Amino acid sequence: MIHSNTDIVFLDCTLRDGGYYNDWDFSPALIQRYLNAVAAAGVNIVEMGFRFVRTAGFKGPCAFTTDDFLRSVNIPKNLDVAVMLNAGDLFLGKGVIETLEELFAVPAAESPVDIVRFACHAREFKATLPAADWLHERGYRVGFNIMQITDQ
Repeated sequence: MIHSNTDIVFLDCTLRDGGYYNDWDFSPALIQRYLNAVAAAGVNIVEMGFRFVRTAGFKGPCAFTTDDFLRSVNIPKNLDVAVMLNAGDLFLGKGVIETLEELFAVPAAESPVDIVRFACHAREFKATLPAADWLHERGYRVGFNIMQITDQ
């Protein structure tokens, strides 16, 4: 049986994952070429980077992936935009909702971000569910990347 691309959703996380090698500091020209290439390749979702809470040391724009940064690039119409948030960061300092209000100040309808993916360990999953609900209530699609699950 042959499946069409409509049965499969492709998510590319090159900028987010590749940022570990260059502190998420990609040139605007490279980002634009990348977006055009993944759109042409039929990718459905592009994970543009993180929304880090901590700000120690220099990190480029794909470490924080703010709405302002996302509006500064030309995102092809056929791409949904995702950002990743380290679930553990929600439990530092301010509190979960206060942190989310800072990182996602506007509802999804007013943001270039369509999807928020949580990177979390299995032990953090339950504690992260209220954050997922909060984002979902504001119109964001939410996903989880369960890390090191074989270590649990």
